[in-house]
Amino acid sequence: MIAHGACPWVGLRPFGIQDEPRFFGRAIEIREVAELWQANRVTLLTGDSGIGKTSLLHAGVEPYLANSGAPVVPIGDLRYRRTLPAPVITARGRAVFALLSSWQPATDPARSVGLTIAEFFRRRIATTPPGAALLVAIDAPEAALRQPGAARHEYRNFRNELEAALQAFPQVHLLLSVRPECLAEVHRLAGALGVTPAQYELLPLDRQSAIEALTRPLLGSHLQFDTGVPARLVDTLSIEHGTSGAVVEPAMLQALCAELWEGVRRDESFSGIVQKMLDDMDGTLAAFCTRTLLTLTADHGLPDCEIGGWMRRTFTMSPDGASPHVAKPAPQSDRPEEISDTVVRAVEDRHLLKRCRLASEDGFQLQHPRLASALQRLREKPIVGADPTAAELVEEAEQAMTAGNLGLAEKYARAALAMPGEAHGGNRIAALFILGDVASLRAEHETARESYNKALELKFGEDPKSPTIAYLFAAIARLHLLQGDTDNALGNARGGRITSARDTIIIPLELGQALWYDKQYKAAIKELNAVLDRDPDNCEALRIRGEIYADWGKSQQARKDLGKLTTVAPPSARAAHVLAVAPHASVARSDLDELREEGRTHGMVLLNLARAAHLWRDRNLAAELAGEALQATNPYLSHHHRVLAEKIARKQ
Repeated sequence: MIAHGACPWVGLRPFGIQDEPRFFGRAIEIREVAELWQANRVTLLTGDSGIGKTSLLHAGVEPYLANSGAPVVPIGDLRYRRTLPAPVITARGRAVFALLSSWQPATDPARSVGLTIAEFFRRRIATTPPGAALLVAIDAPEAALRQPGAARHEYRNFRNELEAALQAFPQVHLLLSVRPECLAEVHRLAGALGVTPAQYELLPLDRQSAIEALTRPLLGSHLQFDTGVPARLVDTLSIEHGTSGAVVEPAMLQALCAELWEGVRRDESFSGIVQKMLDDMDGTLAAFCTRTLLTLTADHGLPDCEIGGWMRRTFTMSPDGASPHVAKPAPQSDRPEEISDTVVRAVEDRHLLKRCRLASEDGFQLQHPRLASALQRLREKPIVGADPTAAELVEEAEQAMTAGNLGLAEKYARAALAMPGEAHGGNRIAALFILGDVASLRAEHETARESYNKALELKFGEDPKSPTIAYLFAAIARLHLLQGDTDNALGNARGGRITSARDTIIIPLELGQALWYDKQYKAAIKELNAVLDRDPDNCEALRIRGEIYADWGKSQQARKDLGKLTTVAPPSARAAHVLAVAPHASVARSDLDELREEGRTHGMVLLNLARAAHLWRDRNLAAELAGEALQATNPYLSHHHRVLAEKIARKQ
């Protein structure tokens, strides 16, 4: 039953597993994808942006398999999650943490710190019936497959870890939901496993399925269509699709539903809204485009007409110079300088454009041919909708974080903070949390601490027993440590221990690192031993303990700990391992240069490489690396490490 006044449709966002009761029109696809996934080692679910891949998996395939008793893991993805502050997420990177967190959404997020993909598989397989495949999926892994420049090392390590885990556990069946332009990358992953992937192309909705998706969510609500009206609405959005006949793009159907609900929120008559749509669907789509494009231009600091004008010029044409206008594709390169790749991706994510293949290069085309006429009718100002809520602004900030757009995330988080009223306390904490993460990812440590401290103060007042309090203390401790401030790092880590309402590994991990930087090696090892006594395979505790042993000169213990990390070792662990083996062996200069580049802002990576070079009697290289370590800022060297680096830099 839909509560009176509640929207029966999900709007423009993808369906989640909680939306299963109102997800309709995909019964055949749900069954076919589920059967392929169970039968094949690697399955590829493909389709354009807006075709409904995410919705199909979350609200269709996952609950279908779970209800049948199949061992299916919750759908994974690499989205930003406001669960642990950015500074305390495992050194292996945000992608691994995001994936492991998404696979175990009901579990304390701290459990994903120190967990490897292989260990996750091992634990889940232990509870899987003998002979059954463990079904895991990753939705939209494009970022991790395409090696973006700034994060190429992190994503390379992510892919290596995933590949190694899949090779170790052949009973894991992987489904990847990807856009067509990423098929080459996922085929390479399947090839590394020695398998040919099964492939399922998700197509638009047929006419009857689109009618179901439009009308069945209204059952039990206060909104009802007159007889025959849903079919007429669907027909206005229908396009011919090869041998499939008339079909409807799910993204456009959701846009139609969003416009219906906008009218309801303006207290317009439902039947009147529907009639206006039937009389002038192009006008309805023009209103949708106007509202969407004004949001996009504001998000990216462009003039109001910039994106819409570019789309009108590039993707519409009128053969005779008059109406009606029709859609045309265009090369990806066919755009002015101000329409950057980031802007184009944002337009694609808002389901106004989709990719296509042209004769000579990749291109874009309008998500729906009817948008060509709608673009000619863009209004300077859209019909004013309801102001966004603080929760909606926080959600926009989270989506911007997922897209890697820190500036936009900051904008939305600050807008949420500016919302008046005490009712938004939880959203204020969320906005401050996001602002802390934004500043942390920019290495603006003092700004990050300020935001986390404000969030901590509010969280104390709201729920003094929340584990989030310990997480925030740990983040603040880590930020002090990154600046070489061991006293405040220790104070905040201990504060997290005193206030923590739950036994979490985050605090002993932070305490161990802070004690190490304070030259309290034995106390640091004790903290990490306590974690490893409970969880011997915790790779984060092994990493930190191994790095401490290497720094302490206990190379045998260091090699033992760091040798267990293999594909999950971040730059700091690899540099510590170089130091631990330096008395016995050197490394190839190319490997050292790669590690030096990967850790170019990391004081301890550079110092450990300098110490190794010193042991190899390459005093010039050692001095050069020590000088770079003294200049490093993320993290800075602690006081006693600076003294050591200065000595090496002087070639002593």
